[in-house]
Amino acid sequence: MKNPRNNHITIAKALGIIMMVIGHSGCPAIIGNFIYFFHMPLFFVCSGYFFNEILDKGLLQSFYIKRIKGLYIPYLKWSLFFLMIHNLLLYMYIINSHYYHIQDYIRQFTKIVLMIDYELLIRPFWFIKELFLVSLLVATISLCRKCLFPKIDNTLLLILFLFASILSKFCPTIPIIGDCSVLLFSITYYYTGIVIYKHRDQIIQSNYILIVIFILLFICCFIWNNIVDMRFTTIINHLPYYILSVLGIILTFNVSIKLNHRLSDGSIIYYIGNHTMPILALNLLALKIGNLIKIWIYNLPIETLASHTVIYDYNTYFWIVYSIIGTTIPLLLYYFYHNYIIKQ
Repeated sequence: MKNPRNNHITIAKALGIIMMVIGHSGCPAIIGNFIYFFHMPLFFVCSGYFFNEILDKGLLQSFYIKRIKGLYIPYLKWSLFFLMIHNLLLYMYIINSHYYHIQDYIRQFTKIVLMIDYELLIRPFWFIKELFLVSLLVATISLCRKCLFPKIDNTLLLILFLFASILSKFCPTIPIIGDCSVLLFSITYYYTGIVIYKHRDQIIQSNYILIVIFILLFICCFIWNNIVDMRFTTIINHLPYYILSVLGIILTFNVSIKLNHRLSDGSIIYYIGNHTMPILALNLLALKIGNLIKIWIYNLPIETLASHTVIYDYNTYFWIVYSIIGTTIPLLLYYFYHNYIIKQ
């Protein structure tokens, strides 16, 4: 049985969510390229790392219920919250969109329930949709494999889905599911997590090799002039991206293991790793506070508050402020809500 309280994975998730916020902060291109090589694949791998094989229908049903409660319900709650305040955010210059009438609310509500659209400030929830679908599919495949093809190894499935994700670049978008290459690529990373767990004792831990991995990733940041997101790879760079992302994840895991040996159990990094959902949901809204600060400092028009993600002017070092705000404000709101609002 896998231990759900594996501390180094919690730290890895914390590092991943911090990197996500930095990626949204308008950071220098070299940092953005480095982060986007692996920060979102990392979360799929972490989820796969904790996956236990489904041995019967009862376990499959329990797994479905757990994923609905843990992923779909939070997705629904946060999405409907942002839908509810859409016009308020528009009125306050926080978003740049159109005014919602009743028919717009009904249409958007339907899309949210079906997980086929997101409000502007909750765009990172594409990950929740993919993880929800991926986890259900992998669990179903696990039971089918046990019953029909017990000799098929997870490593083989990883390879099959990797090449399927490459071939799917030629396929059209699938209704509701969306770009099938993203789904197949996400499944590949989920299986990568399963395989990494199986071979966890053989994972690279040599400091010299880890330094080589870091240097390789850093050099590739210059080779790839533009940020490459796992959702927008091409037929040419899909496989190289996968290889580099796995190297980045191995690097992150090893950094996490080293940090785990030095940090106390009450460290803020563990708290961040255990509360990634509010950061995922609120970081884009929190970044608007950074926009307000920049508007005040540089006397910018209030309309720039609605800038896409952040205001990129005067951002040489201000991205650090954005990153701090985007990480801490969601956690403070979450802590205040659960400790002072709910308990009253």
